[in-house]
Amino acid sequence: MARKPENLNEFPRVATLKKRGKIYEAEAAFGSENSVFIGRKALHGARPGDLVVLRPAGRGRGEVARSLGKASSLATIMEGIMAWFQFPRGFSSKALDEAVGRARLAEKKDARRCDLTNLATVTIDPDEARDYDDAISLEGSAPGELTLYVHIADVSYYVSAGSAVDREAAKKSNSVYLPVLVEPMLPPVYSSDACSLRPGVPRKTVTVEMVFAGGQPDGGDREAGGDFAPHDGSGRKERPAGRNRFRPENGAKGEPPVLKEVRFYRSLIRSRRRLTYNEVDDFFKAAGSAAAPGAGLAGAGAPTENENPGREAFPAEIRRLLLEARRLAGVLKRTRHQRGALNISTFEPEFRLSPDGEILSARPRPESESHSLIEEFMIAANEAVAGFLESRQNDCVYRVHEDPDAAAVDALFDTLEDLGIPTPSFSLKTGSPAKAAEAVRELVKSLPRLLKEQQRSRSAFGEIVLRSLKQARYLEENLGHFGLASPAYLHFTSPIRRYPDLVVHRALLRELHHDGAGKSSACPNPAEVAESSSEAERRAAAAEHLGDDVALAFLLDRLLFEEGWDRQFAGEIISVIPSGLFIRFEQIYEGYLPARSLWGDYFAISEKGGSLVGRRRGRTWRLGDVINVRVVRIDKLRGKVELEPVR
Repeated sequence: MARKPENLNEFPRVATLKKRGKIYEAEAAFGSENSVFIGRKALHGARPGDLVVLRPAGRGRGEVARSLGKASSLATIMEGIMAWFQFPRGFSSKALDEAVGRARLAEKKDARRCDLTNLATVTIDPDEARDYDDAISLEGSAPGELTLYVHIADVSYYVSAGSAVDREAAKKSNSVYLPVLVEPMLPPVYSSDACSLRPGVPRKTVTVEMVFAGGQPDGGDREAGGDFAPHDGSGRKERPAGRNRFRPENGAKGEPPVLKEVRFYRSLIRSRRRLTYNEVDDFFKAAGSAAAPGAGLAGAGAPTENENPGREAFPAEIRRLLLEARRLAGVLKRTRHQRGALNISTFEPEFRLSPDGEILSARPRPESESHSLIEEFMIAANEAVAGFLESRQNDCVYRVHEDPDAAAVDALFDTLEDLGIPTPSFSLKTGSPAKAAEAVRELVKSLPRLLKEQQRSRSAFGEIVLRSLKQARYLEENLGHFGLASPAYLHFTSPIRRYPDLVVHRALLRELHHDGAGKSSACPNPAEVAESSSEAERRAAAAEHLGDDVALAFLLDRLLFEEGWDRQFAGEIISVIPSGLFIRFEQIYEGYLPARSLWGDYFAISEKGGSLVGRRRGRTWRLGDVINVRVVRIDKLRGKVELEPVR
């Protein structure tokens, strides 16, 4: 019997196959494991230059389990990343057959479902979105009030707890999105059809209906104009009453609450249009200040012709919906920041693909007003569901973000002060988690102004702040969400791509007696689901980060092939470690500059960790400094770029 290595973690699971003389060797593709020899009979058709998945063959040797293709191919490398992180691929035939059968329920009439097909409803997603699981509607409900409907695909209607699809979705925990490859959590018949809120097609959803009162939570003046015109409700079934109604406790004393009432129920919608972030941003840009975000709800009257840019692009009801949504999102965002939610700018690449999946270009993901609008509405829905389920003491999975550790905040402030950034008063000796949290909120609030005054990048400093905070995670009990300054929060709005959201849907519908399965739909072990989902989320984030790095390395290699390797770039230092600097250049690419390549001195990291300091002459390279660089080499397989300074 073949003897297995003592530690399988030291065995290269994904490797590049090479031939050295008469010997075949598999070199670890992404990790740092030692290379292993492959016998000729263990190649199973793989050839030198292939990216392969290995299994141990005993005595320190390996065997090719399958060849993924040429290691020089971007698509092959993406497959290799999925294999290295051990993500389950595809679905069993039993799950696929089950999904096809259950998807037919999309056409089935449901007498208990509230008919909202007469509401003007839209989806707003990135241009490259692959599934559409959330939609919004707005209508005037009374003078000075606005009702927001957040409709989420009713995945639990199709995926029964304990079914084959459910078991495989639980094992995956989430969808994984790499630049040219997607592994969905649910079979495509759900994610791309039955549960996708495509325009013009009736779709089953779970709706969170939120009634927002007028008032001025942002302290601004009321706009001139009439009230929102109430929808006449024609063709709609009466909304369910009773257990689905929730009156949240919010708002400061002496002020009317922004959120007046919430209702939850199963619904049927028909999206009028699939909108993209770019389309909506262009619409808002044309609208200018005529529909400025943050205006009071009570003054948001019917838009005039001057307030309706893009008349040729969108029908009148869509234009009106967008302008009203813009006002409401502005109020919600201001209110959330007033209560202490963090607003931190970070870097994330956005890729443009050709129809056949080739990466054409990349850019930093913009801080889009349309994206912010949808984010505010999804946060509001998530908080509403969390508050309701907590009030009923229902077993579910919360999304928690604990207060920062006082020692981590103290170290962060030391680093920032070393970089010349003023920080709030905070002492580790007298500091508590509550005081540390308040100090971080004060820092984040003042940081944009300070960085603007010093003409330094927000993203680099935003990332260093985030690294000092605890990671958000899933938990079976509610501990609040520090980053959102929310007393109760969970994930409800993406059950197509996150398993905890599906668990929350079942918990909500069970509480409303709409699940149709009684206790059998209960989450069997919320603690286990929370732990496995948190771990899967971390792996997915690491895989997606590596996928982005690889895709950018391919783009950079193409750029230098076209323009020449002597091309110089103005870069910015975004991270400092003892052995060197990480540089972002051309706003999108990142590379590593070894300290040994810095001229004129021997450099070591400063005591506070924010800079490299020359030991003899005192020359300092700090986080946020500008430095001119040239690319020395690109490792496209691992997504690594090595730089050298240009004098």
